[in-house]
Amino acid sequence: MDIRYLRGKASMTQKALGEASGLGQSAIGNYEAGLRKPSLESARRIVKALRDNGVVVTLDDVFEAEPSAA
Repeated sequence: MDIRYLRGKASMTQKALGEASGLGQSAIGNYEAGLRKPSLESARRIVKALRDNGVVVTLDDVFEAEPSAA
């Protein structure tokens, strides 16, 4: 799922989500634009902030694990 979509469900700005998760607004913007991927810890913080604002979300919705080499 898209972080921008989830943030919209919480009626949060990038700045508000950044502050609630302990990340910067620029980090949230980079994640939404696909310029960077959140670390596992950052994804956990984002999930907690979204949940605290009433969004039903899982870690898998925010953090896309790297495909394993087969």
